[in-house]
Amino acid sequence: MKKLILSISMSLLFVSVGFAQKSSRTSAYMYKEKGQLESAKKAIDKAVQNSKTINDAKTWLYYGEIYYDIATSPLPQFRNLDTLAASKSFMALKKAKSLDTKKKITKDADEYIKKLSAVFYSEGAAGFKAKDYDKAIKYFKDAFQVSRELGTYDTTAAFNIGITGVLGSRPKVAAEYLKKCVDINFKHPKVFVYYNRALQQMGDTAGAVAAVKLGRSRFPNNLSLLLEQAQLYLERGQSEELIQSLKEAIVKKPDSPANANFNFLIGKSYDDMGKTDSAEVYYEAALKVNPKFFEAYYNIGAIYVNKASKIQKVANDLPLSKDKEFKAMEKEANGNLKKAIPWLEKALSLNPNDKPTIKGLKEAYARLKMNDKLKELMSNKK
Repeated sequence: MKKLILSISMSLLFVSVGFAQKSSRTSAYMYKEKGQLESAKKAIDKAVQNSKTINDAKTWLYYGEIYYDIATSPLPQFRNLDTLAASKSFMALKKAKSLDTKKKITKDADEYIKKLSAVFYSEGAAGFKAKDYDKAIKYFKDAFQVSRELGTYDTTAAFNIGITGVLGSRPKVAAEYLKKCVDINFKHPKVFVYYNRALQQMGDTAGAVAAVKLGRSRFPNNLSLLLEQAQLYLERGQSEELIQSLKEAIVKKPDSPANANFNFLIGKSYDDMGKTDSAEVYYEAALKVNPKFFEAYYNIGAIYVNKASKIQKVANDLPLSKDKEFKAMEKEANGNLKKAIPWLEKALSLNPNDKPTIKGLKEAYARLKMNDKLKELMSNKK
């Protein structure tokens, strides 16, 4: 009889010890249910440090649930218990799943993981708005990892990381995640816009060109990509390619105010190539879109001033015996100066203090003996 009593006593002792080992976890859950998150946090923090409960899936499930409630609490005193509560919740829920060999709590863990995506997006958006790009990247990465944990692929999160990385001067991160979007054919042309910019920030010009080329093959009618391509041509000094891409852009959106700039760039490209007649055509096209385009007026005036200068230089190098030829060339030079004046005067009316314009007009007035105009200009600029 004594042996039986002893056996029962030992059995009761064993059960009571096991209950004590799990009491912190149980208390944490009860506190959570009552909304007492500070007490719940203390209890679950203790449970995950206990050697008897640290490797129990349910311990980490409760940890994840409690920290989720902290992260999403409307009360600042609870949210301030841990500013990284959402990330810690995610970590705990993943750990709970890894320990759940019998798949008893995995479904519950996944439900909380799914809800964490909205939390991470909200935190990422807040960081982005505040221009705290490192914070934004961290939380958008967490949102992306949520999708991977659930067996899906959140291209929106990857795209957000890419944009944030470009704006936050984190091009390697940006390129890594934007390439993920490219590889799975994410159907948004701006993926290629920002992928190109990330590669440029990394100094990979060849990669940037290839990215834009691929983007244009997938979205041939997208204006943003066309303009990214034009910008690359401009930076690389590929004038013919630049002209072609800008002409395409104008055709795609003929009523766009941006066509003033596009026409001007085409004109400037032709100007740099020495094709001044074509340059003037496109400068004037820019002025039709924007009649107050100072640079277009100035550049047309400069075309005629430069023509006059070149002709006059050749004339000045003629021998004295070529007086007839000299006078003919001088007349031609002066004719170009006369053509330059209206354009330069219009430019000056738009930018009255522009020194190159003032200098050009002074020289033209003096050369053509337009003394009244010269005097008026000098008096106005004193």
